[in-house]
Amino acid sequence: MPRFLFSCQGLLLVIIVWKYAEREDTRSEDPLESICEYDVKQLCPECFTDSSVCRGIGEIFKPQYDSWSSRINGLFSAHTTTLGTLGKTNALAVMKRLNRKETIEQLLREFCATDATDTHRCAWSRSGTLRVASAFVADTILDRRRIEGCIFCPTSINHLSLQRFLSTIEPTAIELWKLLVIRTNAEPLILKLLSQQQTAFPVPTLLHTFGFSIIESYEGEPLNNFYDHHPSVQMLIARELIKAAFRFTEGASGFRFYLTDLSPDNVAVKLTEDSRKVTVSLVDLDNLIVLDSLSDGLRSDQPHVHGKIECDGCFAYVQDDVCGHRSSDLNYFAVCQLLHGNLNGNAEVGLLHLVTDEVTDAAQTLHDLLDECVHCQPPSCRNRSAILEEVLNVLDQCLA
Repeated sequence: MPRFLFSCQGLLLVIIVWKYAEREDTRSEDPLESICEYDVKQLCPECFTDSSVCRGIGEIFKPQYDSWSSRINGLFSAHTTTLGTLGKTNALAVMKRLNRKETIEQLLREFCATDATDTHRCAWSRSGTLRVASAFVADTILDRRRIEGCIFCPTSINHLSLQRFLSTIEPTAIELWKLLVIRTNAEPLILKLLSQQQTAFPVPTLLHTFGFSIIESYEGEPLNNFYDHHPSVQMLIARELIKAAFRFTEGASGFRFYLTDLSPDNVAVKLTEDSRKVTVSLVDLDNLIVLDSLSDGLRSDQPHVHGKIECDGCFAYVQDDVCGHRSSDLNYFAVCQLLHGNLNGNAEVGLLHLVTDEVTDAAQTLHDLLDECVHCQPPSCRNRSAILEEVLNVLDQCLA
C-alpha cells in the first residue's frame, strides 16, 4: 500500500485543490496544474487576469519523482524546492513553491478580520477594489517586527521606496500579486530586477511563473559538495563568492541587497571537467534585506560597520542598524565568515581552510585576513572591502 508522508496541512491543501477542481469541472490529472488552479481560482483570483496560465504546466516542467505518492508528498511537503527537467529540452530546472506555510491564506484571514461587518465570503476585493488589500499587505511588508523573509528598508510610512521597487519590475503585473510575492518569497521579483541590469548577477534565470510558483534554471551542486576538492577549486569558488558580495552590495537601480542567509546550502556551483573554471550562483534569495539607498528616510549617510555577534549556529545582526544607513558591510562580513569557518566559528571547516604544503604561506595569509574580517569590532575595524581586495589579490597570485 502506498505510504503518504505529508502533514495535516499538506493533506488539507491537497483536498482543497482536488475538491475545487471537481466543483469547477476543471480537474487536472497533473498535480502542478492543480496547484496552479488553486492559486489562480481560490487563493487570489484578483491577482491574475488569465486563468488559462495553468494549462500545460505539466508539459513545461517534469518533476523527478518515481511514483504518484512521492509526487504528491514532494509537492506539498514543507520543502518547497523540486528538481526536474524542462519538457522541450530535458535540461535540469528547479521549481519553487512561493507560498510556504500557507502565508497567503493567513494574510487573507487577517485582512478579513479587519472588517467585522463583512458577513459574506471574504475576498481580497471585498470593497470592490484592490486598493485596501494592497495597502494592508504593504503594511505587513514594512512591519518593523518582521525578521524573516524579504525585509524592505527603510520602513517609512509613506511607502515611497516600496512603490519605487514595485514600479521597476514588470509594471503590467497586478500590484497585489507583487506584494504577496514579496511577503512570501521575493525571489522572482529580485530575479526580474537583476535580469534588467547590464552586468550579470550570479543568480539563476527565471524561466516561468505560474500562480505562486516559479521555474528557474538549475545552477549546479550545493557548495557543501566542494569542501573536499583540490585547493585550487576552493580558491576559484572563494573568488567568485567575494565578487558576488561586492555585486550585491553595489546593488541595482539604487537598491542594495544584503544576504542574511549566506550558507553552503544556498550557494550552487558548476565546475568544468578540467576543474579550471567555476560558476557560482546564489540560489536562495528569500532571506535578504532590500535597502533603498536613494531614499531620504535613512538616518545616516555613513557606512554601517557590522560587529560580529556571538550566536550559536546562527547569523546575528542588528536589523535597524543595517536599515538605517545608506550602505553596510554586512555582505562582506557574511562572505568572510563563510570562507573562514562555520556559524560556530570553527575555522577548520571553512572553505579556505587549505591544508596542503604548496600553499602553506598563502593559506596562512588568507587565514589571517579572514580572521581579521570576521572578528574585528567597530570602531577599530579596517575597511572590510579593502580586506577582501587583499584576499582577492592572494587568490589571484595562487591561481596564476
